[in-house]
Parts: sequence; C-alpha cells; structure tokens
Amino acid sequence: MLELRNISKSYGPIQVLNDITLSFNPGEILSIVGPSGAGKTTLLQIAGTLDKPDSGEVVFDGKNLLKLKDRKLSKFRNEKLGFIFQFHQLLPEFSALENVALPALIAGKRKRDAFSEAKRWLDELGMAHRLDHKPSELSGGEKQRAAIARALINRPSLVLADEPTGSLDSRNRDEIKEIISRLRSDYGQTFVIVTHDPEMAQIADRRVTIIDGVIQSGFS
Repeated sequence: MLELRNISKSYGPIQVLNDITLSFNPGEILSIVGPSGAGKTTLLQIAGTLDKPDSGEVVFDGKNLLKLKDRKLSKFRNEKLGFIFQFHQLLPEFSALENVALPALIAGKRKRDAFSEAKRWLDELGMAHRLDHKPSELSGGEKQRAAIARALINRPSLVLADEPTGSLDSRNRDEIKEIISRLRSDYGQTFVIVTHDPEMAQIADRRVTIIDGVIQSGFS
C-alpha cells in the first residue's frame, strides 16, 4: 500500500532518520515505538506527506508522492489518508458534527451527504448524543472519538495516528484501543500508530522499534 524507501531526515546537525525503509500493509495495525526523540513522529509525518525527507521516496500504489505538485498532494492526503493526533485538533468554533464533516466537504461532497456520513461515523463511535456539542463541551475521550470519526469520513486507505491515547486517562485509553481494534476487524481499516502506550502497541499485528533514527526490530 504505502512504502517508505531509504528515508533520511536531518534538522541542522541532528540526524533524525537514517535510511529508513518500511512498508505498510493493507488491513494491518502497525505500531511504531521507541524513546522520545527517536524519530517516530517525524517518520509518521513523512509517511503522511506532511513533511519531506532529505532523501528517499514515499511510494503509494507505485507512485512516488514526493513528485506530486502541492495541489495534487493535498488531494491525495484528503482522499487516501486519515490523521489522528494526540490533542485531537478539532476546530473550537465548530460542533462535533461539523468537525467530522469538514474533510468530506473539502473533498467536494454535497453538504447533505457529508453531514449524513459524519453522523453515521459519530453514531458508530457512540457519539450520537453529542453531535451538536462544540469541543469545549466534550470530554477528552469524546474529543478523540470525534477525531477518529473525522479521520475515517473519506474512507481512507490508511489512518496515521500520533499518540492517540497520550492525553487520555486509563478508561478512555482502553476505549480508544478497543475502537481501533474494532474498526480494523469490522472494516479492514489500516492503522499506523506511534505510541508510548504498551497496551496500545500490543493490539498491533506488527511492531517496529526506532532508536536514534534507525529501525531496531519488527515482528509480525
């Protein structure tokens, strides 16, 4: 599905990633673990085309995404990738329903269809009673559920999650972990998860450890 080929990245004199090659497979949950500063988030951002490497290729279905112009790259991200961040990144002036519908509207879907799909995903994630609530009126777990629904609304090939349980208490961490497992089981959704949470890492089919910008181990 998506391949990183010989990815290297530096910030000034600091080598963050060093010749990383990694493939993401359809229908799997892949976790990326390692100490702080190891390069995990940078790797995820490059995989999501939010950042560019100094060298290497990001290949999707045989096409090097780094060669796409900005507009085509933005269209690819909107249609093929979903993003979940540690701090949800919901827009504060919009309701949960509006936040979730936004990527579909950007993709050019009719307003009625976008909001219908947003409602369906929020219902799926136990948020039917919170559709019209703004982020300030939601709990931490509810915000992250809305963020997951937003990531899924365009039915992306791949969801990239950066510490999705990092800001949550233990109960909400367990709920988000169960939601991700269920979405893979029910819909065949592919997830790549950067995490420090051992329990989140355990739901993965495959785990990759990065230390000092180099892949140390992986298993299936």
